[in-house]
Amino acid sequence: MTAAVRDAAAWRGAGALVTHKMLGELSYEGLLRPEPDGPGCWRLALVGGTVYRFEARRGAFESWAVRPGTATRDGKPVEDPRTLVVDARTELGLTGLRLADVLAELTATVTNEAARLTDAPTAVELADMDYDEADGHLTGHPRLVLNKGRVGFSMHDRAKYAPESGAGFALPWIAVLRAHATFRCVSTLTEEKLLMGELGANKLASFRAKLSDPRDYVFMPVHPWQLDEIVGTLYARELATGEIVHVGESTDRYRPHQTIRTLANASHPSRLDVKTAVSVRNTLVYRGLASAATLAAPEVTTWLRTVHETDELLRDRYRFDLLGEIASVSVRHPLFGVIEELPYRFHETLGALWREPIRTRLADGERAISFAALPYRGPDGGSVVAHLVTGSGMPVEDWLARLLDITLTPLLHWLLEHGVGFCPHGQNLILVTSREGRPKHVAIKDFAQGVDLLDEPMSGYDRLGPSARADMLRWPAHLLAQSLFSSVFAGQLRFLAEILDEELGLPRPRLWALVRDTVTAYRDTHPETATRFDACRLFAPDVERVCLNREHLAGQGFDKIERDDEFDVRFGRAINPLAGPDPEGAW
Repeated sequence: MTAAVRDAAAWRGAGALVTHKMLGELSYEGLLRPEPDGPGCWRLALVGGTVYRFEARRGAFESWAVRPGTATRDGKPVEDPRTLVVDARTELGLTGLRLADVLAELTATVTNEAARLTDAPTAVELADMDYDEADGHLTGHPRLVLNKGRVGFSMHDRAKYAPESGAGFALPWIAVLRAHATFRCVSTLTEEKLLMGELGANKLASFRAKLSDPRDYVFMPVHPWQLDEIVGTLYARELATGEIVHVGESTDRYRPHQTIRTLANASHPSRLDVKTAVSVRNTLVYRGLASAATLAAPEVTTWLRTVHETDELLRDRYRFDLLGEIASVSVRHPLFGVIEELPYRFHETLGALWREPIRTRLADGERAISFAALPYRGPDGGSVVAHLVTGSGMPVEDWLARLLDITLTPLLHWLLEHGVGFCPHGQNLILVTSREGRPKHVAIKDFAQGVDLLDEPMSGYDRLGPSARADMLRWPAHLLAQSLFSSVFAGQLRFLAEILDEELGLPRPRLWALVRDTVTAYRDTHPETATRFDACRLFAPDVERVCLNREHLAGQGFDKIERDDEFDVRFGRAINPLAGPDPEGAW
C-alpha cells in the first residue's frame, strides 16, 4: 500500500469515526433530533432535505450509542463530518464566519485523528505501553466533536508538537526579569533546588552565563511554538531590551500529552512533567496558563496533601494519589497584562507549572493507565478495558466493582467530607493496576483551575494559603457535584457501559446498579455527611445536561474576559441513572 493510499484510507476512516460520534453526541445534546426508523434504527431528516440514517441504542442520561459503520447520507456511507455540518447548519445555528471556523477546526480534528489511525496500536499494545507514550495514541475528548482542532498549529507544527506525531522535542528556556515574573513552590522546594533538579549543574551554569546578573531573573521553560508565535511577537520589546533573554534549550526531550501544553520528560523519567502556556485554541478554550491559578497551584497542592495525610481513608485504605503541582512561574505582560478588559488569552501567554509524574509513583509490578485510555479500541476492535478485565483473571463484575470503589469512594469523600470538587475527567484520572490488570488504586492530577470548593464553611478551609483561598471557585453543593455527573457518570461511565456490554456481556443495568451500590455504601457508612449528601442531589430523578458541543459550536466563549464565566452550557435535563433502573433496560 502506498503512503498516499494509506493516508487517504486513514482520512476516510477518521472522518467516518468523527461523523458517527457527531450523530450521537449532537443528538444527545438536542442539537440534532433523530426519529425512530424501525427497531434500533433512526432517521435524521434535515431542513435542507438531506436524510441520514443510522443504528443506535439509547443509553444512560438519554444518550445515543451509534453503531460504527451504520450511518448513511441519502443511502451512501458517511466518511466526512464536514458534510454533516454543512447539511445541518440550520439546525446547528451556523452561518458565515462561525460556519467557516467550525469547518476549519473540524478539518484539523479529522486530520489529527487520521494521523493517529495510520499507526494505531491494538488495545493489548496500548495497555502495555508507558503511560506517557500511550497518551499520544488516544482519540481525545469523548464528548466534544471538535476535540483535536488545535487552532493555531500549522502542518509543520502538527508534525513537531502534536501527540500523534510521536516526536519528542527539546524545551527552550528563557530568563525573565523579576519585575515581570513570579515564582512559587511548595515549602520542601526552593527555586535553586528545582532548577538543579530539572537542568543539572552544567546546563544551569551555561544558562546563567548568558546573563550579566542571573539573580535578577527567573528561569523558566517555554513551549517552542509559544516562543516563536507569542513571545517573539507580543514580547518583542522585552526581548529587545533584555528583560527577557532566550538562554538556551534543554538537553532533555519532552513528549506532549493530548492537552498539548502538558509535557512529559522522555529523557529523564525521574524529572517532573511540565505544563506550559500554549496559546492554541483546543476543546473550548485557549490553552494558556492563568496567572492566579498557576501561582496558587503549590498552595493548593500543599493544602490537599495536608488534608490527605490526616485522612486514613484517603491515605491508607484507598491510596488516592495526588500528583502535586509543586512549583510554578507566571509572567505578567507589561502592557497587555494591565489592561483588564482584554480577553483572557492575552493574560495567559507566559507561564510554567511543574507537576509530579505518575511514573515515579509506581511500585514494582504496577502500571499506570489513563482513564481516557479505557474505552480505546484498536484496529482489531478490542478495547483496553476488556483486555484489562480478561487479563486480570477476575470476573467482570468483580473487576468493575473494584474500579468503581477505588474511584468513586475517594471522590465522594473529598466532596462530602472535605468540600473539595476535582475535575475528574478521563485525562485527569489515572488507574494504577497490577501487571495482570487488577485495579489497585487511582491517582488524580490538574489542581490549578481544576479544584473547586463548597460555598459554605468547612473545617479545613482555614488552612488554605491566601493565594489558593482567593483563586479557588466556590459552588453550592449540587453544582459542585456536577463534577461527578459531567466528568465521571456522563463523561466516562456511559461509554464504558456500552463497551462492557458489547465485549464482555455485562448488561448495562449491572454497571449502573454497581454505581448506585457504591454511592449508597458511602452514604450508609458516613452518616455524618448525610446533610451534605442530600444537598448534592446525587439520587435526584433528573440532572442538568451539560452540553459542551453547544458551547463550542456557539463560539461565544473563545474571547471572553473571564475564562470560567459561564463555561459550561446547560441545556435541558436528563433522567439520572443513579435514581433507579430504567424500565427499558438502558441503565
